[in-house]
Amino acid sequence: MYTHLTTAMAPVALSTQGLVTYLQGLFGPLFLMSILLYRDYFYRSSVGTAEGHLGGLVIASGIGYACAAVITPPVTRRLSKPAWITVLLLASAVVTVTLGETFNQLAYLGIGFGLYLTRQGIAICAVTILQQEVTDEYRGRVFAFYDLMSNVPYVAGAALSAAFMPSDGHSPAIVAVVAAGFAILAGAYWLARPRHQSSSDASSSGTSSSGPDSGSGASGTGMPSSAAQPSNS
Repeated sequence: MYTHLTTAMAPVALSTQGLVTYLQGLFGPLFLMSILLYRDYFYRSSVGTAEGHLGGLVIASGIGYACAAVITPPVTRRLSKPAWITVLLLASAVVTVTLGETFNQLAYLGIGFGLYLTRQGIAICAVTILQQEVTDEYRGRVFAFYDLMSNVPYVAGAALSAAFMPSDGHSPAIVAVVAAGFAILAGAYWLARPRHQSSSDASSSGTSSSGPDSGSGASGTGMPSSAAQPSNS
């Protein structure tokens, strides 16, 4: 059904769509693990206490989500969006492996903050790239496909990991696999990017900031537009 859309997408848009698909698949196991850890590992004696502290994780994640919207626009005025996405993926790998293997409640608040900051930062860049690179004729269908390939891998990743996840969620091996997945995805995305992307972003940004038409050019390569928000939370 969506096969014809791949031919209408520029290479950078196609690689970005693939990135989002695999990224969501990596977040699925972490979502399931966090629920099991808080319910059956951190606070196994009290469901009420577990639910209360899980709410703290949700709050920390929300703060990270909001911080991404503040940090990403100024950073992408200095770095290309593929470069910033790569940095965020590498940061995700570091946060996951260093904090995730501790299986400590406070450390997992840090994971919630850090991973939702990186996830939302990547989503802002990804949506902006799709807006810039896909023509009006296909944009609606491409974003419908984006929604589909954001949600299905997330659920599939959680469902697949359930077959290997201990009942209390304590699995150093799954944490290591997810962290390695982030690092591999960072390298693959950086290698797959069009080689002209970084220079074109920088030159366009310079033109928009100094040229007479800076108002119309700023939204193209500098700060992501206000519409460039991910559809999934």
